[in-house]
Amino acid sequence: MPNSSLAFGIDLSRWNTSADGKKLVNFDIIAAHEPKVCFIGMRAGISWGYQDPWYNYYFSEATRIQRVKMPYHVLFPGENPTRQMDNFFRIMGDEIDFDTCPLVLDLELDHGHTVHRITQASVDCLNIMHRRTGHSPIVYSRTSWLNHFVRVADFPPVYWWLAQYLWPRPFPLYTPEYPSPPNPLPRGVNQWHFHQTAERGKSIGAKAMHFMDYNRFNGTEQEFFEFIGFDPPTPITCPIDSMPCTGGKVVVES
Repeated sequence: MPNSSLAFGIDLSRWNTSADGKKLVNFDIIAAHEPKVCFIGMRAGISWGYQDPWYNYYFSEATRIQRVKMPYHVLFPGENPTRQMDNFFRIMGDEIDFDTCPLVLDLELDHGHTVHRITQASVDCLNIMHRRTGHSPIVYSRTSWLNHFVRVADFPPVYWWLAQYLWPRPFPLYTPEYPSPPNPLPRGVNQWHFHQTAERGKSIGAKAMHFMDYNRFNGTEQEFFEFIGFDPPTPITCPIDSMPCTGGKVVVES
């Protein structure tokens, strides 16, 4: 299935907002974008003590424009898994709906630890995420990293979000999306669910950063919403010329 048929999403972290907070991500532009941004990954925390300073803003704005939110946590394999998950869940708070807000564990750091250590820390975190939410989590990583640093066979049931890009064009050119599916899949993985197709796509509503990560779900927009258990957003009609709008504001692409 070509990428144009697959549900589209982006992911955000502090790097998409300026350090002084004067260049915020404009979620009305995200809401008006074509292809439709169906889901937004957003970094919540790292290890046991760090919170992304713009997570709460991203979460609130994604809720306002009725997009699926996918908070993610970056694992430090040498640190205590329970403390790291306590940090993750503390950042998300008590009001998050885990039935429609899938959680993601970001696995891309080894810090010089053994395969056994990295695998066990990953498994411990994944089991905690499942126990606290009642849902299988998503693992974000890339094939080469997983093959080198973990034993996938030891993982509990998870969904897979795999990164694979085209060779980057020189700055300031944007790099097209890698055509799905990601290939090859990691050893022991026989299905992919999300594909990070670009790290140098054109920034959508984020003037603080020239590039943005693009992602695709392994299915259509309707299949994505069925997978998440999330009702598709209902368009809001403005009194001005019946233009579509978000949160009471007329959506204007800039």
